[in-house]
Parts: sequence; C-alpha cells; structure tokens
Amino acid sequence: MKKLIILPLVIFFLAACDNNSQRHIDGNLAPETGDLQMNQELQKIFSLRREAVLDTIGEGLLLLRSDYGYDGGRHEYRAASNFWYLTGYAQPGTLMSLSGGSARPYALYSRERTIRDIIYSGNLPDQGELIRTWAPDTLLDFREADRVLSEAAKAGRPVYVDFRDQMLRSRATEILKQEKAPEVLLRDIGPSLAEMRVIKDDYEVRMLQKAVDITGKGISEVLVACRPGMYEFEVEALLEYVWRRNGSAMPGFESIVGSGENAVTLHYSANTRRMEEGDLLLMDLGAEYGYYTADITRTIPVSGRFTPEQRDIYALVLRAQKAAIDEMKPGAGMTAAHRRATGIIMEGLHDLGLVTDPGCQWQRKFYTIYHICHYLGLDVHDAGTQGIPQSMLRTYLTADTVVGRPLEKGMVLTVEPGIYLRANGLEQLEMLYGSEAGEGEIEEFIEKVRPVYEKYKNIGVRIEDDVLITESGNVVLSASIPKETDEIENLMRKKPGRQGY
Repeated sequence: MKKLIILPLVIFFLAACDNNSQRHIDGNLAPETGDLQMNQELQKIFSLRREAVLDTIGEGLLLLRSDYGYDGGRHEYRAASNFWYLTGYAQPGTLMSLSGGSARPYALYSRERTIRDIIYSGNLPDQGELIRTWAPDTLLDFREADRVLSEAAKAGRPVYVDFRDQMLRSRATEILKQEKAPEVLLRDIGPSLAEMRVIKDDYEVRMLQKAVDITGKGISEVLVACRPGMYEFEVEALLEYVWRRNGSAMPGFESIVGSGENAVTLHYSANTRRMEEGDLLLMDLGAEYGYYTADITRTIPVSGRFTPEQRDIYALVLRAQKAAIDEMKPGAGMTAAHRRATGIIMEGLHDLGLVTDPGCQWQRKFYTIYHICHYLGLDVHDAGTQGIPQSMLRTYLTADTVVGRPLEKGMVLTVEPGIYLRANGLEQLEMLYGSEAGEGEIEEFIEKVRPVYEKYKNIGVRIEDDVLITESGNVVLSASIPKETDEIENLMRKKPGRQGY
C-alpha cells in the first residue's frame, strides 16, 4: 500500500521538477542580478564619492574598517555601510584609507589569511582581482595601517575615522598619544558621510527600486497564500524565499510579521503566533538588494476580508497616508507629511468616537507614537539629519511649530502612518499622561470612549511606502504593491499557490 502511495508522489515531484526546470530555462524564475557586478560604471560612481570625501578632509587621512557595526546577527556578513559606500567592497577583515594631497590617495588593506581561514571561509579575491575590480591606487597589508596613521600624526595631519567604530577610534587615539600629537587631530567623518548619503544618485535609486520590487513580489505571494491556521513564521519564510529567488541577499532588517494582538506592537518580531480567522496581519519588512533596503508595510485580513471595524481603521490610515504623500515635495518641511497625516487621523478618530477633542495634546500623543517619515537607503533608518533640534525631539510629534529640514530632490523617505488600539491602552493613560491632563479629564475620556474602544481593540494598521523626492514632487517607488482594500481582498480570493515569481 505504501508503494502505491509513494509512486504517485514521486511522479508528482518529478513533474514539478521538470516544470521548474523549464521555468528556469524560460527565464521566469532566474533573477536578474547583473547590476550587482562591479564594472567601470560602478567604479566611477564609487570614485566620485571618494573624490567628494577628499574635498572634505583636505590634507587629512581617512581610515574606515569594513567590520564595525556587524553583530553576527541572523543573516550573512555585511560590511559597514559607510565603508561600502566608498568602496563597493564587501569582504570582512578589510580597511580602506584616503590620503589627502597624495597622487595615489585610495588604499585597500587586507589581512594575510592562514590555511585555517581559507579552509573555513574560502578564498578572498587575490591582489590582481582586487586591483582590476575595485580599483584601489594601492594595496597594503592590514598591519600597515598603524604606520600610515603614525606618519599622519607626526606630520600634524587631521585623522578622520567614524566615531561609531569604537575599536578604530580607540586605536587612533592611542597612536596620537604615542606620537604626542594633539587630540584635536582626531575627527569624526560620520556627519560628512551622513550628509552625502542623504541625496541618492541614479544608481542608488535603481537599487532601491529593485529592492522595493522584490519586496513587492514577496508580498504578492503572501496575499495569495495567507489563510487562517498558518503561523506568522510561515509567512516570513515565504517572503524570504521569494526574495532570495529574485536576487536579494537577505532582508534589510528583522521582519515584523504580527497578527491579531501582535499587530499593535510596533516592533514585534517573534513571528511565532498561529493566525486565526478574523485577524489582521501587519507585515513591516524589506528585501535588501545591492546593499540598499526597501521598507514596506502592508496590513491584510488573514481570512481574506476586512471586518467593518478593521475597514474603518484601515480606510482612515490609508486616507492619512495619501494626504501625507501629497505633502512630500521639494521645499516642504520634514514634518509637513507627519502633521497632515496626524491631523486627518485625529479628526477621523473623533468621528468614530475614539477621540473627544482632536486638539487635545495628550490624546494626540496617545494615538501618535512616532514620526511617520525617515530616510531610507543603505540602512533602513538611513544616515542624515532631519533638521529637528535635539531639544524638540520629545515634543515635535505634536508641535505645529517644528518644520525640520526642507525636502530636496534625491531624498528617499518612508511614509508610514498607523493606528494601534492596544487592548489595555485605556488603562495605560493615567501612567502615560496623568501629569499632562486636567483633574478627572482622563477618567471622563475613558468613560466616553470605552464602549467604542472595545469594538476596535487589538486592531493595528500600518501602511508604509517608499517615496523619492523629485524636482517637482515625488515618485512612490512602491506604488505597484497593493494597498487598496478592494484590491487586497480580490487578490486574496485567488487559489493558494506560488505563481508568477
């Protein structure tokens, strides 16, 4: 009997393999990753970035390590973003320098590898390949870095490192002391590189668009496959499988796949719950491509259809998001989109009976937890100042007077309003805002709002898109990823299965 059962299964899987092989031949599944290969065009892009840094450091010396910031986390090795931004080189155990005033300013330093290193980790590019592919002016041994740093200190030249790299910063400080050089010679390159990274060039936009498109393919598969009884980690696994099949090296950050009560936790990441009929599923995630990451959030009904209460909240968040995107154009303040979205959300919540006074600051804080825009690029919260004074960071979410930095062509930002109705949210009000509310004000609010709040509790909705600021307005890079309620429901009615990736 077992043989009779096994035989059809074998035939089925062989047929599936044949079909998959044919799809590979036809090119339906083969990812297009030729744009990841270093070539003369990319060499020029990285060379121009280094030239800009040389203009910044003058006669100084810049040193950056590839390994700082890497924590050996869930995914494969990733070189430090600032190091990669100037080199395009992603191997561990490497250092780069730029020496101002030199005819051959750019050097790469690599460690001598033991037989044991090679057995465990494989070969790295040899010197000839390094020179041909990444085009350094000079190749040096990693141990030469101390000498180069010492010579700069003796000559009284400024030494630039990224102060977030505590190991290199400490070593540079030690060498400056040994050479009796002034401490002021050690300077932080971080702010200058952060400012460079705010404005994306055409290559960066292409990489971001590819990352967004790959992310969208995974989300499309989830819309077809999602159903009650699945676990959150099954959704995460499907997403990452589709991403890898389309050329993404790894997720750009830890995926948030939260259903039911988990959808109201902003940075939920356990992804272990079994999804049930009537749940919402909130997915905040992004594939990485060519070192650039997408950051997309979609909220969908696990059963394939929004309940009336879910639809109420979803429609409000979507309306707020669309209005916020309309504000994102050159010259607009960094907080303009946030203020527009927040105003719409507060008025909408008032209409639903979840807010008693849309102008009340503590009520606004209760429903407005974070600023809805951040930069996107090599990192999911990318480098660069938003122009908001440190003293205002705690209050600007509700302060109409804070404008922030003007938006500029070439910036890429996320826009991600959300509403999170925690089951115990009303019980937290006194602890959170008791010092801001008048006597008896919170108790009166709770009494009026509780009957409505009970209808909507544990509903969490966030909708996030990635937006490129253009010369006259913006382009939503993720516009093709479904977010209209009817569109989502229609796609979720399709027969489960992985198709078209």
